[in-house]
Amino acid sequence: MRSHVLDDFMTTYEHTLEGVYEHKMDPKCRVSVPSDWRVTAGSGTLRLMRSNAYKLPTLRVLTEQEFATILEEIQNRSDWTPAQRRMMSGKLYSDCQKTKLNPQGKLLVPKALCSHPDIEPEGQVTLVGRGAYFEIISPDNYEEMRVREDAQIAELNAEMDIF
Repeated sequence: MRSHVLDDFMTTYEHTLEGVYEHKMDPKCRVSVPSDWRVTAGSGTLRLMRSNAYKLPTLRVLTEQEFATILEEIQNRSDWTPAQRRMMSGKLYSDCQKTKLNPQGKLLVPKALCSHPDIEPEGQVTLVGRGAYFEIISPDNYEEMRVREDAQIAELNAEMDIF
């Protein structure tokens, strides 16, 4: 008989966005999303948002779950006034653009959003899984991001010895 804890674990981690993939954008700024991500990423609305990771420009692709989590975190900030919470949630809504995967599993990136993470039509991109969201970044910036991420993670990893 399976334990309740194991069931919760499987439910939580069975459909996550994991790994790093290199793909080429097509001339219309579409990129193929890995097939194992489509269960999570393609099951509903996605939101594209300009962002930064380790001080490098990325395009963050939020699932419905991640978008809701961010909104909940904003609303639960008891140290912020209601006006501050409205301002932050309003900024989140204004900076996101709704999208969906097409039937072939391709994600359309509007040309206006391509310049932020230094990607271009027919160019290479790197997709970085982050659990409930993923990032689109140029391959050169991804290499620099890995260096910066590894430097920050090293201290934490010394305590946990995972990597």
